[in-house]
Amino acid sequence: MTVLVVDSSVQIIERLQHLLLETENIAVAYGAVSSKDAAMFFNKNKTDVVLLDGGLPGNMSVDLVHEIKTTDANTTVIILANSNDFYVRAKYKLHGADFFIDKYHDFEKIGEVIDYIVSKKNLNPSNEKSKYYSAIA
Repeated sequence: MTVLVVDSSVQIIERLQHLLLETENIAVAYGAVSSKDAAMFFNKNKTDVVLLDGGLPGNMSVDLVHEIKTTDANTTVIILANSNDFYVRAKYKLHGADFFIDKYHDFEKIGEVIDYIVSKKNLNPSNEKSKYYSAIA
């Protein structure tokens, strides 16, 4: 399974990539530091899951969720947010986000959510060696 991690912090992207690649279901984890980079990558590459920072500047996270779901409704979008606020969750749900994870309280559940997605989509982990890529420019 291929994952795209989108966050304005390269350190967070790298931490998430390492965490994801520890699970057996992730073959490749790419990273993007902006919604523009993520959209360019997504439009050129098959991506099963997008892990998206809900706090990208300028409300760009919401726009990116909408663009991803418009382009490929089968791509799973997981929002990582700084709060578990009902309004924030509802806003992302309205635009097509599939999962919402509170960065501070539920961060360790990312692996469980990925495993759940694999089981529901009946995805087989790639035979390709696990690897990650630094944030794309």
